[in-house]
Amino acid sequence: MGFQPPELHSLGIREATSQGPNGFKKTTCLDLIGEPMRIKKLLSAFCLTLMLLPTLALATPIQVESESSPQEEGWWVETTVDQNKNSIGDMVEFHKDNPIFLDEDNTLPLIIDFDHTPSADEIAMLEREVGYEHQWELTHIDALAGRIHVDLIRETLNIPGVIMIELDSILTIQNGDAAVLHGVDTAWEETGYDGAGVTVAIIDTGIDGAHASLDDLDDDDSTNDPKVIGFYDPVNNPSLVNGTEVFPYDDQGHGSHCAGTTAGTGAPNYEHIGMAPQANLVGVKVLDAGGSGSFATVMAGMKWTVDHRYQFNIRAASMSLGGPGPIEWTSSEEDSVNRYANEMVRAGIALFIAAGNSFSSASIGTPGSAEDVITVGALDKDSSISVYSSQGPTEEGRIKPNVAYVGSNVMSVAFNTGDQYTDMSGTSMATPGAAGVAALMLQANPDLSPFDVRNIMQETAEYRECYYMGDPDGMKGCPLDGTGADLLPKARQNNVYGHGEVRALDAVMEAAEQDYSFDNSVTLAMETSSGPDNRVHMTNGDSLEFTITEGVETIQWRSNHLLDDWTNIHSYEHTEAFELEVLDIVHEIEHLPGVELQGNHTISIRGLMETGETNFSSTPIITAEIMLMDVDKDGLTEESDGMFSGSTVLVGIAGMILGIILVPLVMLALNKSEEATEVERFKWSDSVPDEDIEAILVEEAKLQ
Repeated sequence: MGFQPPELHSLGIREATSQGPNGFKKTTCLDLIGEPMRIKKLLSAFCLTLMLLPTLALATPIQVESESSPQEEGWWVETTVDQNKNSIGDMVEFHKDNPIFLDEDNTLPLIIDFDHTPSADEIAMLEREVGYEHQWELTHIDALAGRIHVDLIRETLNIPGVIMIELDSILTIQNGDAAVLHGVDTAWEETGYDGAGVTVAIIDTGIDGAHASLDDLDDDDSTNDPKVIGFYDPVNNPSLVNGTEVFPYDDQGHGSHCAGTTAGTGAPNYEHIGMAPQANLVGVKVLDAGGSGSFATVMAGMKWTVDHRYQFNIRAASMSLGGPGPIEWTSSEEDSVNRYANEMVRAGIALFIAAGNSFSSASIGTPGSAEDVITVGALDKDSSISVYSSQGPTEEGRIKPNVAYVGSNVMSVAFNTGDQYTDMSGTSMATPGAAGVAALMLQANPDLSPFDVRNIMQETAEYRECYYMGDPDGMKGCPLDGTGADLLPKARQNNVYGHGEVRALDAVMEAAEQDYSFDNSVTLAMETSSGPDNRVHMTNGDSLEFTITEGVETIQWRSNHLLDDWTNIHSYEHTEAFELEVLDIVHEIEHLPGVELQGNHTISIRGLMETGETNFSSTPIITAEIMLMDVDKDGLTEESDGMFSGSTVLVGIAGMILGIILVPLVMLALNKSEEATEVERFKWSDSVPDEDIEAILVEEAKLQ
């Protein structure tokens, strides 16, 4: 009695026991159907989960797991920033006693690099352990900027995750002038592109937003269409980050001159028009009234530009600044500003940087030496290289600049004068000129990546022969024997002119015809009137109305937040008039990361014509500046290509209803089955003596 074979549990059979009169436990019943019942309960749970899956799909983002790959070696392992390999940048050790950098408390401005994105806890640890005075979080390069006492610099390396300490050095303006000597006027005439719909950031000393050339797009005081649509000032107002709290200003003049070169309207006399007169500008003031600023402040401005690229549709940026003296000549690809410059490009901003004004070869340094940026050298008005223009190679031996642009004695905006102009010279002014041409290219083809912009501008540049100043014997590869010979073949980059002189028309046409041939014989126009702010205000039920001079096969549109994502307007019926509804616009952009649905957006529209069995041509692309206001997403009914489309919502709702109906029914059926089983079990156990049950179990165990 009470004997239980050890094999019983291995059979998956559950026993029920009761207390006998002698105090020993005895088997009173055996649930031979226990295992099936557990299966039924599991089945019930499975059914419940199955019914809830559509609901869970509505609330769970779709993620795609990528295969893990071996971790790349960190940039800090092999870098010329730290040639003695002690994790302290050479410039820190060189300048640790320099009064230019030290303050009265003997602290040094530093960039502290981590092997991950530092958190608030790690900032607090730095403050606690080494007296760190925090200034900026430089998230795109996993770094912090602040001050630390010179005697505690080495101890900073003990903080977990710290892999390098760099000097927060100085950048200054690179003076210059730019002019319309690159065929830009011809590009305007033959393509119709003027930069509309493209925003260029001027990262410099600021922008005089009150100058006649920079105050608005149409030079009409009765309208409210500012040219400078965003402004950030980390020098004097670092906490005001939304871009609209500070009226654009300039307390040095350099940035305003650059801005006028890129996109000035030329008002009031239109003698000194910028390269892209209808482009918008964003001012990022990173240099002070003396024309200088720290690495950290410059990178804070670069970070803000990246973070707000969608809000202001920033597609290109001009940085006419560089390091003075030895700092410029001893830069490395791994300098913090260089790394941030490369991150800006990878984030989708074509970044133009001045080569510098060092009058010598091998003098292109931070940030012009960054690999992914477009470094611009300066030309005189006869297209020869300017005597002051810095030349390559970089410290790593990389050929720079990328292209050359006129930078000598050209007129542009004189700040705080209202409507006056002045001339400057230097690579600084060559740089915004090239950036203005990029704005034309991006209007002609908003699908261009920063690397596309760079490659097209290089490929279409007019090659110039290599010439090194101060090298009469041609020892550096550019002989001066009167033959004009160049050891580098044509169309190859050299360290003086780069790929050559920028040719605007060729660059714009190459951009426009990247996918389809360009046909400006068909005119596409928007008929919907803009408001006083040069934008069409749209809410539920609104649409943009267009006309076209003749029928085309297809009308396409896209939000400029997207690349290579054109959508057909299905309502187009080959008539002279068509519409783009607000619902279609919302469906395209409502789920884009980092993009606010409500607010400003730029829309591009084009028509496609068949020119052969497989060939198409495109009308000139037009842009529409819109503002979405109080758009009710709940009223959207058409299918969306987003993660949670209308069909997905319907499936989820249907699944919820089905689950509500079926799950109780399944559970009821299972409960009834279980009750019947329980009755049968008790009848069986009551009718068979315990001894017989034990005997049966013993025999079953022997058979196993």
